[in-house]
Amino acid sequence: MSEIDLRPLQVADVPAVLALQAQCYEARFLESAHAFEAKLQAAKDHGTCWLASSEGGQPLAYLISLPASTDSLPALDAGSAEVPAQPQLLYLHDVAVAPAGRSLGLASKLIERVEQRAAALGLRQLGLVAVQGSAPFWMRKGFSPLSQLPQALALKLASFGPNACFMQRALA
Repeated sequence: MSEIDLRPLQVADVPAVLALQAQCYEARFLESAHAFEAKLQAAKDHGTCWLASSEGGQPLAYLISLPASTDSLPALDAGSAEVPAQPQLLYLHDVAVAPAGRSLGLASKLIERVEQRAAALGLRQLGLVAVQGSAPFWMRKGFSPLSQLPQALALKLASFGPNACFMQRALA
């Protein structure tokens, strides 16, 4: 297996992120450059976003996460994002792995990095919105659907479509 470069995601990487998301998501889930920039800006002091590239520099995967609470999650394609003063969880807003990188274990590497970062930030929960039928993948990673959604979370979840599922996982 060739060497993978896993490094912090920067605003300058947004064009690569846009190209990767286009390879991974249905058109209704594509977010704008402005939405990605807002999330990266909100997360910049927390070290919670990464880009995985091949040895030759080809972007293969990314993960964008930010400290949040269930009532502060950014909606899909939101033009703004804020980290609350007392976050409850590390929210995995977006994880995408290009077809060329799917046999390299990149999702697992990125999730491991998120777990380490959440622990370093003192957060004991991970949360995410599963789309495109990905809930079984996330369940294999230890996530469970939330049975009762607070109203603010239910409203944000609606922006991801009718089959979106909010899931959480406690950290050891």
